[in-house]
Amino acid sequence: MSFGFSVGDFITALELVATVVAALRENGGASSEYREIIRQLYSLETALISVKRLEVDPAQNAELVSLQQAAAQCQLTIDSFWKKVQKYQPHLRAGGSSSRLKDGWMKIQWAMCKKEDVARFKADLVGHTESIQLLLVAMQMASATLHEKRHEQQAQSIVGRVQDSYFGCMQRLSNIAESIQNGLEEGKKLLVMTTKVMQTNIKVFQVVLDIQRIITTIPGQIDRQQPIYFIDALGRSSPFHLEFALVSILKINFKKVGHASDMIERGEFVIQDSATKKDVNLGMEWDLCFSPGQRVEMSMVFKRRIRPTNNCPTCKTDCGKSTEEDTVW
Repeated sequence: MSFGFSVGDFITALELVATVVAALRENGGASSEYREIIRQLYSLETALISVKRLEVDPAQNAELVSLQQAAAQCQLTIDSFWKKVQKYQPHLRAGGSSSRLKDGWMKIQWAMCKKEDVARFKADLVGHTESIQLLLVAMQMASATLHEKRHEQQAQSIVGRVQDSYFGCMQRLSNIAESIQNGLEEGKKLLVMTTKVMQTNIKVFQVVLDIQRIITTIPGQIDRQQPIYFIDALGRSSPFHLEFALVSILKINFKKVGHASDMIERGEFVIQDSATKKDVNLGMEWDLCFSPGQRVEMSMVFKRRIRPTNNCPTCKTDCGKSTEEDTVW
């Protein structure tokens, strides 16, 4: 179970990357300026696809949900950049738009703002890509650890991949600094931005993982938003939650109804599932007796030493029904 998160968020991020890559590739007039962005987007897409195809041990389901949510964080970065450049798209592609004057003006505007925006966007993309790859490899290591006796060679291979991923990450971060033409200070700022993106994604992973672990410790039968719908022997509806002391509550509710409270104390009653008509075994463990949203009904059991009759035990009225059926008096 996920906590307000859905795989749809992750799938949306993956689809957005593919959309932006396709749109930028169509932009023939500015292809050289977009080439590095497209390359980095492809790297991010590859990482996202790896997450999508990842198969893990059932014990790692919480980690998988957390990884998908961390990966989905790239959506905001891409969407923000895409909105900035969309207005330039018709004027930069081969053939331009219907207005040559406007095309020329938009190209000037693009030339003035693109360097800083593109550099920052590439730095953010690197941060997202590297954090996803590191978390992905870490999960693969954890999975290998669960089966280390059977997969010792696989574990050694993954350790090597972690090292390769780390060195590759450092190399790419170094390339960012070297590619910045505005000086060392600007390069430092971009490195800081990339690092912050990576830290944010890893924090998202940890937070979602903690939430998932809390959720999985709660028994599946307990859901405070879904009470059991209980109908007592007098036809009264009394919703209750699994944490309630059912028998004690029944004794209080029937305190003023003849000897009903004493009968409940002696266990002279039955509870049936309204749908299946099967008796609920109250001697079982409490969380196995009921399920959230279940509807149950209560009947009193009257013990007699004489032959069965159709008469009410109190007023002696004949109900006219079979003695094998439940009777509402």
